[in-house]
Amino acid sequence: MEVKRLFIATFAAKYLFERHYSKLQEIFAPVCTGKWTELHNLHFTYKFLGNVEVEKIPEITELIKDKLIEYPGILKFNGLGVMRSPQQPSLLYARVHSPDKSVLTNFFELEKKLTAHGFSREKRKFMPHITLLRVKSSNENFADVYEKNKETYIGKQVNFKVSLVASTLTHEGPIYEIIA
Repeated sequence: MEVKRLFIATFAAKYLFERHYSKLQEIFAPVCTGKWTELHNLHFTYKFLGNVEVEKIPEITELIKDKLIEYPGILKFNGLGVMRSPQQPSLLYARVHSPDKSVLTNFFELEKKLTAHGFSREKRKFMPHITLLRVKSSNENFADVYEKNKETYIGKQVNFKVSLVASTLTHEGPIYEIIA
C-alpha cells in the first residue's frame, strides 16, 4: 500500500525572507554549521500527520477542506528563537505572530477535527515557527551572536493560506508538494 508523508502548513512569502536570509547566514556562519532551509521551503506546521495511505487522502482533505483556504489575516515574522538552548542549539527559527489569533484558532480547529478522526493529539504546546537552520555544531560564541540578533524583524505577510502538504525526503533535502 502506497503512503505519503503529510503535514498541514502555511508557507511564508519568499520575498520577505530574501532580504534577510543571506545576512542571517553571514551573521551565524562564524558560530555554527548546519543546513539552512531553502527559501521556497520556509513554512510553519500546524500538524504533522505522518505516513498516510494514499487512499485516505481524499477523506482527510474533505474533513479539513474548510480550513484549507486563503486567510486575510496578517502574519508577523518577528524575532528568532532556538530549540534546546542558546548554549546547545539544535534549531534556529523565526517566530510567527498572528495578531488576530487566526493561526492559533486554525491549529485548535484542525487538532479537534483530526484527533476525532484518529490522529494523535499534539503533545507539545503549539508554537508557530519557521525553521531557518538545523544546527549541526556550534561554538561558544553562538549564544552571544544569538542574543544580539534575537529581535530581528523579518517582515509582515498580508494573507496566508493553509495547505495540506506531501513531503518527500531526499539526500539534498525535502521536496514539498501542496496537494490541497
